[in-house]
Amino acid sequence: MPESNEHILVNPVTQPVIAPFNGAPRLASLAGTRLGLIDDSKRNADVLLEELADLLRTRYEITTVKWHRKPSASRPAEPSAIKELAEECDSVIIAIGD
Repeated sequence: MPESNEHILVNPVTQPVIAPFNGAPRLASLAGTRLGLIDDSKRNADVLLEELADLLRTRYEITTVKWHRKPSASRPAEPSAIKELAEECDSVIIAIGD
């Protein structure tokens, strides 16, 4: 046990654990595709996503847009919502507001 005037220094730093990630293959074109949007519930995320959806519909001929709004920015999207978006959409975008 150290004496009262001694201190033991502990380094709390660890090496980051980087999970492997292979993103989805790039779409050849956005024309005629179905887009999923995840709104994180932060202020202005919906505004940003709506502008983006309009731009993608007009410029890149996205056919449909499916929305999911998370209950809170700090909570992950429901697994059932992720599954539904994966099954019904060709691509998905999430926006962070503020």
